[in-house]
Amino acid sequence: MFPKFEKDIDVSILIVHTFEGDVLRQTLRGLHRAAPEISVECIVIDNNPSAGIGEVLKRDFPWVKHLPQSSNKGFGASMNTGIREARGRYVLIFNPDIVVEKGSLEELTRYMDENTHVGMCGPQLMNPDGSLQLSCYRQPTLMLPVYRRTPFGKTTKGREVVDSYLMKDFDHKDTQDVDSLIGAALFARKELLYEVGLFDESYFMYYEDSDLCRRFWEHSHPVMYHPKAKMMHYHGRASAQGGLLRQLTSRFTWIHIQSFVTYWWKYRKKHNPRLERI
Repeated sequence: MFPKFEKDIDVSILIVHTFEGDVLRQTLRGLHRAAPEISVECIVIDNNPSAGIGEVLKRDFPWVKHLPQSSNKGFGASMNTGIREARGRYVLIFNPDIVVEKGSLEELTRYMDENTHVGMCGPQLMNPDGSLQLSCYRQPTLMLPVYRRTPFGKTTKGREVVDSYLMKDFDHKDTQDVDSLIGAALFARKELLYEVGLFDESYFMYYEDSDLCRRFWEHSHPVMYHPKAKMMHYHGRASAQGGLLRQLTSRFTWIHIQSFVTYWWKYRKKHNPRLERI
């Protein structure tokens, strides 16, 4: 029976559900197949109870704890609800569209247990075709959204800025400290989440992961990319779908821009805390 129901939980896996019922079922089946040899719990924070995922969980995944919400307050606020319910030593902030490779949860746990100075780490993410998915980033610059969402991104300067942000020059085969990790899979020490503060709920969606990673660095808790743990991510960034006109009229695009402005304004007068440790 999955998972191991024990008093002491190693990892609390937290997943937010809104409209991702089909992929969520795939992810939960993948967790079951992975059969981790550590003690885990899985919590689904449900921002859309009317979709009926609660009944699906009760019927097909009775080992999952279901937390229905009265409204959708955003990704960070939803994850904070899950963190407060979590019993694990570690918390895995997890997307509903990821397939866990067997042994990856054990590897993340082993790495954190052996490197007690590290506050948070993330696995290597792969695309469904097996190619590398870029999942660790440098600090964004003020012009980044312009270069990523307009034809200016095709200029030499635009490509340089975007490629640097996405760390395309980085050897993704090595474990290394990074400015930030994508919020699809963040493996953090639970007690440190309370020390640095939970997700900033002023972000509805996007950049709350960068904000959290930055605060880990500000509190001298390194954030590490750890590619020995691997997972497949069926990633489709809603704010980047379609051409320029479609993007400019997309609600997700403007949420993304608003979150970037919130992040930039919050940290506009501060230096990169990771570089200050070097």
